[in-house]
Amino acid sequence: MLPFRSGRSHRGSTLFALILITAVGLVANAGRAKDTKKPKPKSAEKNVSDSSASVPIPIGHEAKGVTLPDYDLEGRIRGRFLAGVARRLDEHHLQMRDLKMHTFTAEEKPDLEIDMTTSILDLKTHVLSSKERTTVKRTDFELTGNSMEFNTSTREGTLVGDVKMKVFGRSHFGQPEAE
Repeated sequence: MLPFRSGRSHRGSTLFALILITAVGLVANAGRAKDTKKPKPKSAEKNVSDSSASVPIPIGHEAKGVTLPDYDLEGRIRGRFLAGVARRLDEHHLQMRDLKMHTFTAEEKPDLEIDMTTSILDLKTHVLSSKERTTVKRTDFELTGNSMEFNTSTREGTLVGDVKMKVFGRSHFGQPEAE
């Protein structure tokens, strides 16, 4: 007997239609579940700001050509470390040579560029320090000094010893530029 005359085909198509409707309903519900955002638990926020856990270099080892992002509590990038060589000194300290650090504004646009020959980043306090000549650049100025401490969280720093500053675009200050 042919399948469509026995009724087996009708039962199979009904079962197929039920499965299809159920699958479409599950997909629609999954799409709605993605749209509703749940607040992050406090433990997840703590993990974002814990820099020591995010550095993939074991204690006592060094890595060449390291790029490390630095995120705030909301998950926005606030800085990027580009180190020629990075060495993990202990659980909370990372030594970097030939470091270029780029900072970003709250809108995630480039802001400062900090060049250090050697530096140490305290992963617990987020303080980057160097006892060698350091240069800080932005589109409107360039600042150099013999040593520096820079807090990557608060974006506050201190340059000490033979500090020099070049300011670009003096017309912004209301003074005519020299010819």
